[in-house]
Amino acid sequence: MDALIAESLTDQVRRLLQRVIEAGEIAPGTRIHEEEFAKKLGISKSPLRVALHQLKQDGIIRIEPRKGIYVAMPKDEELLELLEVREVLEGLAVRRAVKNADDSFVRRLEACFAGFDKQDLDARRLEYAAADFRFQRLIVEASDSSELTKTLKNANVRIHMSRLFANHSGHHDLTPYHQEHLGMIEAFKARDPIRAEAIAISHVERVRTQFIMKAHENIGDGREQQSAAREIREANEFLTG
Repeated sequence: MDALIAESLTDQVRRLLQRVIEAGEIAPGTRIHEEEFAKKLGISKSPLRVALHQLKQDGIIRIEPRKGIYVAMPKDEELLELLEVREVLEGLAVRRAVKNADDSFVRRLEACFAGFDKQDLDARRLEYAAADFRFQRLIVEASDSSELTKTLKNANVRIHMSRLFANHSGHHDLTPYHQEHLGMIEAFKARDPIRAEAIAISHVERVRTQFIMKAHENIGDGREQQSAAREIREANEFLTG
């Protein structure tokens, strides 16, 4: 019985940690001090430690020996792989979800983007990112596939963390993304899995393309900064030489 209680507590701690990380309440790179966190939750360190190691397996937590425990941020190459995984699997999840959808589920999808207008998308980017994340989670859960759910939930959490805290979003136009979300909802209403799948695949492809473009811009900016620093260094060497 004690083992069952401990397992249940570990699950609760894991869900709590994942929820606050998803909400952006703990930013990537933040160090998690086990003793302080356990004290705040009113628990021992044992279930917290197990929960943290489970989240490490999901790529959400980074544990560095002799340094500490940190909230992880996917590297660019990891993020690209996650987007590729999502591009392949999300169409399948959407197709399955359409077949399982009822009117109540469609209303829940509509509620994710209720109140958003194309005129205010840019000013509400973080809110829109959270709505998009809820939308994806609903679809994944409705796919009624444990393997799809496990894989896509993990990928979507890590992509969402990067979108909240990394400089990949930029200020690109969100209107096409919003139109694709609304198009998917219409396909759900029509119970059209083929159309919904096609829109979902196109949507993730757009996200991946945007990420690649932004990554290339960042590389260019970095090179310009390195060049400027080299010019300043050479000028200083000339003046003091």
